[in-house]
Amino acid sequence: MKELIKKLNFWYYGAFVKATLVALLGYYCLKYNWLVMTPDAPASVHIYTIIILYVIITIPVALKLFSLYVKKLALVTDETEKLARYKKYAQIRITVITLGLLFALFFYYTLQQDSLLWVGGISAISLYFCKPTLVKIENDLEPIAEPKSDKEDDLPENNSTNNQ
Repeated sequence: MKELIKKLNFWYYGAFVKATLVALLGYYCLKYNWLVMTPDAPASVHIYTIIILYVIITIPVALKLFSLYVKKLALVTDETEKLARYKKYAQIRITVITLGLLFALFFYYTLQQDSLLWVGGISAISLYFCKPTLVKIENDLEPIAEPKSDKEDDLPENNSTNNQ
């Protein structure tokens, strides 16, 4: 379990290192006027729209699909397979959200659209919810307890009618 957390933390913090590098790349693109577009250009508007739609759609979908897959994964009995599949699902979730962050940061500089910084912030906050911890992984992989049924057999009998 500790090895899984170590690998997922590497993946998680690697996303922020990549974001820092992409922000530096975007800054140097702006500084040296390389790949910089005017905000009113049609290509600029299309890229801007695609990034916003990507972030708006993929964040809730990635988080929900991960939740659904992990609920099914809790029923798997083989511990090695369970941890391997959990690692794969967590890496996919982190990657999908990181891509939105990276694109938003890079194109914030090259398209000169201030709202892309907010979109990148939304992605970064969403990425924070993907931080792997021991407690979170244990809760995710714990089998779900079956709810009790409300059958009449489970209810205590009313003895007042029998005593008459």
